[in-house]
Amino acid sequence: MGKLGERGGIALAARTGEALAAAGDVRALLTRTELARADALRSAGDRDDFLAAHALVRLCAGRLLGCPAQSLTVVQSCGQCDRPHGRPRLVESPGLGVSFAHTRGWVAAVAAHGPVGIDVEADGGGPLDWRLAQLACNERELAALRAHPDPRRAFLRQWVRKESLVKVGVASLDELGCLDVPVYGDEAPRWRDWRLTDWRLTDWGGGGAVGCVAAREHVRLRLLGPVRPHAGLACPQ
Repeated sequence: MGKLGERGGIALAARTGEALAAAGDVRALLTRTELARADALRSAGDRDDFLAAHALVRLCAGRLLGCPAQSLTVVQSCGQCDRPHGRPRLVESPGLGVSFAHTRGWVAAVAAHGPVGIDVEADGGGPLDWRLAQLACNERELAALRAHPDPRRAFLRQWVRKESLVKVGVASLDELGCLDVPVYGDEAPRWRDWRLTDWRLTDWGGGGAVGCVAAREHVRLRLLGPVRPHAGLACPQ
């Protein structure tokens, strides 16, 4: 394997349950290492989020490569320790960039032709944690958040943008405050050579999530199950 198909990347986002349903027999998809990591999680919800994200990234890669998700192997390695975490890669197609993320009840994944990063965060309401904002944002960004009519949601958008850039390797988590990402309105921005594809989703029960993909090419977002893009943010198709 390894022959890449059409240009452009594919991202999938869904509630965890919808992703698990789309993947079928999830435990047959994942490696023993992935299953062991999942089984070590104490919370059933956390286990489901983990399994769903690791399955969803195979669905993305399979769609892009034109092959069954069952034929793909995802591995992770860390440059600082021997634990099986860190940036994922596809054994069968090393040139394909893959990334996944999970949060409380939501998962997202992406496959693209080159480096790519994705993040998703649950939008559970409540006030903005300004202490966290001060760690993740610079003074210009903080000023823009203070002037925004909904600073919590504006911060969530900045957070997922920066996390997606961390996942492509342009910075570390400790350097989030040094990433000067413009605080745009509803239009997804670019950051240097990277396209930042934003979305905000809601389900029919009123829950929501905010996400972002960082890639050097156009990424098409597909939604699984009864979720819809919020009217305030574009959902690229």
